[in-house]
Amino acid sequence: MKLSDDYRAKIRLWVADPKVCPLPPFRLSVRFLPQRFKSYAEMNGWKRALIREQARAKAADE
Repeated sequence: MKLSDDYRAKIRLWVADPKVCPLPPFRLSVRFLPQRFKSYAEMNGWKRALIREQARAKAADE
């Protein structure tokens, strides 16, 4: 049986040669305070604005 035919081959390969890959340091750049929204639309607008702000900040860093 070829490895491409065996669905569990990838897992067996991972188990046979385990590698520890460290994760990058996690840094929360936004402080989330408790908020209340009157509607889902208002909450989604807040999230969109937050994502845009984060994108602009990331672009300015580069």
